[in-house]
This record gives sequence, C-alpha cells and structure tokens, in this order.
Amino acid sequence: MQLRNMLLAATFTALMIISSYIVVPIGPVPHTLQPLVVLLSGMLLGPKWGPSSLLVWIALGVLGLPVFNQGQAGAVMLIGPTGGFILGFVVCSWLVGWLTCRDPKSGYGKTFIYLFSGIIIAYAMGMVGFKLSFQYFLQKPMTWEKSIIIAIAPFLPFDIIKTIAATYIGVHVRKALVASGLYTVKRK
Repeated sequence: MQLRNMLLAATFTALMIISSYIVVPIGPVPHTLQPLVVLLSGMLLGPKWGPSSLLVWIALGVLGLPVFNQGQAGAVMLIGPTGGFILGFVVCSWLVGWLTCRDPKSGYGKTFIYLFSGIIIAYAMGMVGFKLSFQYFLQKPMTWEKSIIIAIAPFLPFDIIKTIAATYIGVHVRKALVASGLYTVKRK
C-alpha cells in the first residue's frame, strides 16, 4: 500500500509539472491546468499523499528544475508574486483531501463545495503572498482591491470551471476505485 501511494504521488507530481506547461492564453493573464491537478491530488490521494506530491513539485522547482508556470524555476518563485499561490496549492490539496476523506460517498454537490473551499484557501494565501511580494520584494505597494483585480478576478471564472471538472472527474474516478477495491471507504 505504501509503495502504491508513493507511485500515485509521483504520478501527480508529474501531472502537476505537465499542467504547469499547459497554458491557455485567455486575455492578458495565461491560465494553466494546475488548479485541476491540485484538486484531484487532494481528492484522490487524500490529505497526506496529495500535498506530498505537491511538496515534491515545489522541491524540484526550488532546486532549479523548470517545473513552475511556463517553465520557471528557483526559490525566488516562493517569494515572488505567485509564491502564495504555490504554497496555497499545498494547503488546498490537504483541505480537499481531508474533507473528501471524511465524506467519501459525497455526491457532486457536496464534493464541489469541498473542492471550492480548497480553491478559496489557495486564493486567500495567494492574494496575501501577492500583496506582500509587491510590497516587500518588488517595493511596489498595492491595495487589497487592486490585488483582487489582478490576482483573483481574471482566474476565478475559469477556476470555477476547473472545480466543476475536478468534481466530475474525481467522483467518477473515486467510484471506479471503490468498485475495484483500490480505494477503501473508511467508516466514521
């Protein structure tokens, strides 16, 4: 079981790297598939292995491998404008894993709420990191309102779509895994 979990976490690390390179140029801000992979990592791997897969992704990026958005790398990414989102992804994955593992038979509605809760946490951490980065790292103070307009507003509609997709995919994959005996439903 431990080896299987490590292999699944490694698979999600690879999926996160791939999703960092899949860019949809909608408007002035490019969108990636990262939120979709983050949500699925928490839902399908749980609160331990989902975040672990993302921590490996972060470690690879900090070590200089081009695994972040559009091939970026380096520890500076964690203190740059997107650093809060990168760290928020880990917390998002943990929260989604924790919520969905506590209610493994949840349907689409409850699962969507669980996943969207994770996205909100990632946004909150991302916005704080974005504002602090501009204020202290880039020396360009920014208001909360402008932070929301720049860092949240362009992404929210598409991340809602990604959350709907992750809900649909996650519920179906989890049902298939339960039916095959590869995902055990823990009783409360």
